[in-house]
Amino acid sequence: MNQGDGDKQTGAANTAAPLLVLKQLDKRFGATHALKAVDLTFEAGEIHAIVGENGAGKSTLIKLLTGVYPRSSGEVDWEGRPVALATPHEAIDLGINAVHQEVLLCRHLSVAANLFLGDEKVRLGLLQHRGMVREAQKILDEIGFHLPAGALLSALTIGQQQLVAAARATIRGTRFLIFDEPTAYLTRREVGQLFALIRRLKAKGVTIIYISHRLEEVFQLADRVSILRDGQLVSTKRVSETNEQALITGMINRAIDQAHYKEAVPFGDEILRTEKLSGKGFHDISIRVRTGEVIGLYGLVGAGRSEFVQSLFGRFPQTGGQIFWKGQLAHIRKEQDAISRGIVLVPESRRDQGLCLNLGVGLNINLPIYKRLTKGIVIDPFAEATAADRQIRDVRIKTASRDALVSSLSGGNQQKIVVAKWLNHGAKLFIFDEPTTGVDVGTKAEMYKLFAKLLKAGAGIILISSYLPEVFDLSDTLHVFRRGRLVATHDSSQVSEKVLHETILTEALGV
Repeated sequence: MNQGDGDKQTGAANTAAPLLVLKQLDKRFGATHALKAVDLTFEAGEIHAIVGENGAGKSTLIKLLTGVYPRSSGEVDWEGRPVALATPHEAIDLGINAVHQEVLLCRHLSVAANLFLGDEKVRLGLLQHRGMVREAQKILDEIGFHLPAGALLSALTIGQQQLVAAARATIRGTRFLIFDEPTAYLTRREVGQLFALIRRLKAKGVTIIYISHRLEEVFQLADRVSILRDGQLVSTKRVSETNEQALITGMINRAIDQAHYKEAVPFGDEILRTEKLSGKGFHDISIRVRTGEVIGLYGLVGAGRSEFVQSLFGRFPQTGGQIFWKGQLAHIRKEQDAISRGIVLVPESRRDQGLCLNLGVGLNINLPIYKRLTKGIVIDPFAEATAADRQIRDVRIKTASRDALVSSLSGGNQQKIVVAKWLNHGAKLFIFDEPTTGVDVGTKAEMYKLFAKLLKAGAGIILISSYLPEVFDLSDTLHVFRRGRLVATHDSSQVSEKVLHETILTEALGV
């Protein structure tokens, strides 16, 4: 569908020629038609949001514009003249850059080295690292990012690494900058810093494509918004002429349940209890989880939530306190101790900790149960295929086949694979660490329904989310973390949402 759809290029009011124009842009991968004859115009100095479900074609569009994929057909005009965009170098030379959802930098190098990667400061054949650190710190300070230029990138949080990627893109002669889910791992303060940078870039005439599943951000930042669905352009409108519900309807083209779907499930027996559990990054944490119950953990990045659940999963050692599993004292010293009991973790960073990206969908889903699928020393191919296909169907994973590489799937479908893997295992306690980061509204609704299915089957859930409305609406009991300690506990049914939101924010911030 062309851009017309009631909006004949109503874009920015400036009369200058558009910076970038897509004409019938099309991309096929064999039988898969990923992008279908898209017509779209980007004005100089506008913030243009693009929204759509996982698999709608957003990632394909990014890779076409940055020269990663060759287009199957169509044209791209840059400042009125045709361009090939056949390689990433060609895109960069024009001033087209992207800040991706997953940070694509060198974790073993310093922040400064990453900022100047490919453009290092050299004198007499020697790398001028101190000079690079000084210059990088000046750049970061001017941008408003409070980051140490001399620190190793790996020492930073995922959100801080995302800011480094944004800073790097802005100093490369950028004229057209694509942000793909840039706030997925950012704190509220870091989001404010990023938004300030984006607005400064817009004021300097840089064109911004902003891709986000957080629709409230679209209305805070963007001038225009385009909807992609199933590889087609549904519409382009000025943000002032639309609303969140209209965007959701255009994105999913079907009825959607309430934003944070939750069923009332009766609580059963206690599954897990901790008494004054301590470890690296957290101290004296006492909680309990029953069957049918969602326990929410809220706090700022670095508050100790993730460290606490990593210890429950046996990834980090505990230094004090006790863990009880179904009423019995449990010694969880390694991940296998947790998994054998039925404790599983859906981690914050699915790409680094939850998936084998270069293996097939079916292999990833079946990883925890291959012993069960083996007869003697031989894997039963029928049982292997049946187990994988069942989860692909039940969790609604969009994939060409069980043999497709996980790396080829959208972020939302990758997240579903992590969940499907543990469903196959038959776990009883599911720990979800930021489970809906980078997934669309339709997939979120499916995830919430999956939570209900788990609870009704007799499981319990620990949910970590930095998005307060989500963790509040879904939790039965909500624990607030600050500086490694549990500072408050709330029964979500006892206090009004508005009052509780304000209280929780105050407790998490410590003000």
